[in-house]
Amino acid sequence: MISTQPIFSIKYFQFRKNRIPKDIKCLFYLSWEDSLWDILNKKNIKKGSMVLVPDFYCGDVEANIIKHGYRIAHYKINSNLNADLNSFVYSISKYIPEVIIIFHPVGIKSNLLDRPNWLIKITGNSILIEDAVHRALDAKDFSIIKKNHFIVDSLRKVVPIQGSRVYGRGKDLNFNVPGIFQSFNYSLKVNFLWFLMTLAWTLNFQKIAEKLMIKGYSLIGDSVLPARGSTLARFFSERLNITAIQNIKRRQVNYYEDNLKNIIYKKLKISDKDKKHLRGHPLILPIGRANKILKCLRNNGFLIRFELNDSAWSKKQKVIYLPLGVCMSNKQQIKVCRIIRLCLSKI
Repeated sequence: MISTQPIFSIKYFQFRKNRIPKDIKCLFYLSWEDSLWDILNKKNIKKGSMVLVPDFYCGDVEANIIKHGYRIAHYKINSNLNADLNSFVYSISKYIPEVIIIFHPVGIKSNLLDRPNWLIKITGNSILIEDAVHRALDAKDFSIIKKNHFIVDSLRKVVPIQGSRVYGRGKDLNFNVPGIFQSFNYSLKVNFLWFLMTLAWTLNFQKIAEKLMIKGYSLIGDSVLPARGSTLARFFSERLNITAIQNIKRRQVNYYEDNLKNIIYKKLKISDKDKKHLRGHPLILPIGRANKILKCLRNNGFLIRFELNDSAWSKKQKVIYLPLGVCMSNKQQIKVCRIIRLCLSKI
């Protein structure tokens, strides 16, 4: 079996602690959703407020936002994973959201940040959250474009750590993470499931690991009150070898593009800057053949799923992520390409 989940390895880390700019503050939470609950609470976003999200988004996250007392509105993501600017601007005008979430799908930088002229459409007190859950972040690359603009990641998706970092200007992040005992039982369950999952991936019990991963994802964000990340996880998060991770991913993405260029149904134009940030290499499949292709891939030892399959975007097409990362060997990548070619040629 070939895993798309990061497997623990010292190759992800370095001895030197990463530095962040002096005007940037970083807070460490148990998960992306835990950081969201704390931001909304500390910034006094009232229950019933509107949260604007893309229609290519996690349904479980949306459900948890609603359970926490907020409302959801969508803007469209096109089939090439770019945001529909007209839909985005229209949704801002129509819903007047107090919270706007801009997503970097698969790690590809959102086109909404290329020319953010839409900023004049939103109020100065609104919260802007850059959802970078698919990216291995380097703080020196940040660009803060407004008051209360936060950049939030989810480490478990790109490196073998359970936790989420929130970056923002110090004057905007004018609070600290919750105490260690807040939501302690919930935190213990999430960390325990993550440990079992990582152990299962490492020992190559991948079907068990996949079940633990799904169970962990389902549990995350369910707590009413947010939880802080563990001290040990934060220690490792501050010592990620970002340069090595990014260089390997860029090389692997180039390999996929060279070896699959004649068979990918919908080829995405991915910039060289984005290649190093990808969580996985995206393969967009036509809706009519997607299920058969997925079944073939799994039957041939490729433990993969449709990503964000509960989103509105996924009703028109499906997407899978081909694995990337420091634990992905050249031999494994050759095997992945062989399996992809095999299944796409059959169906």
